[in-house]
Amino acid sequence: MDERIRRVGEFVGDALQEGARQAKAEIRDSAHREGFTSAAGITLRRVEHELDALRKRMKGEGPKLTQADLAVYAELEELRADIEAEFDRYWRGSGIDWRPRKPVAQGVVRRVHEPEGLDGLN
Repeated sequence: MDERIRRVGEFVGDALQEGARQAKAEIRDSAHREGFTSAAGITLRRVEHELDALRKRMKGEGPKLTQADLAVYAELEELRADIEAEFDRYWRGSGIDWRPRKPVAQGVVRRVHEPEGLDGLN
């Protein structure tokens, strides 16, 4: 009887340890994905910012693009495509979308002044 209780205790202890190991691994994996996605976002945002500025100039906003600007634009487009391809290869088969989320809105949100008290609710 004592042997049986000991085995059940070992089984429960092992199950708890395995569960804790899996939970730690999931937390570590999640942190890795989040860190990678943040780093990818920072990298791609910087490249996209420069590309957007050059695109605006192509549309006539600001000074015309020079041949050197066009060469920089082409190099940045190629760099962006290469970065995305490398990230895609790294995460291939994992089922994880590494791409950072696009911001929904840009701008400053300001709080509207609200009158003090509850007088307006009656």
